[in-house]
Amino acid sequence: MIWLWMHLLAWLVLLIIVVLAVFSKDGAGKALKMIARLCYVVAIISGIMLLKYAWESSPVLSIVKIIFAVGLIGFCEIYFSRQKDMGKLIKILLVAAVVIVGIIGFILAGGRPFV
Repeated sequence: MIWLWMHLLAWLVLLIIVVLAVFSKDGAGKALKMIARLCYVVAIISGIMLLKYAWESSPVLSIVKIIFAVGLIGFCEIYFSRQKDMGKLIKILLVAAVVIVGIIGFILAGGRPFV
């Protein structure tokens, strides 16, 4: 259960950081980028530990989430590196991608830890 909470908290912190980075006028500072990278590491490690449980319930959705999550990490890093060149559509897509990965995670967890 601790892995599930770690994964959830890493996702929530990443969501907050992405929203702060997208809607701040100055952009993401080095501190926000480093916290985001720490969230990636925690999410990857806890996700690996949770994979066997998710695989039992839905192997296809597990693969889809892995692909989306790795793509999200790449999308966040591209955004952080080229933040000034990004338009509003890309900013909206980034926030939507974080939310979509979270929703897929809740579906895989069966609503846990909240149910």
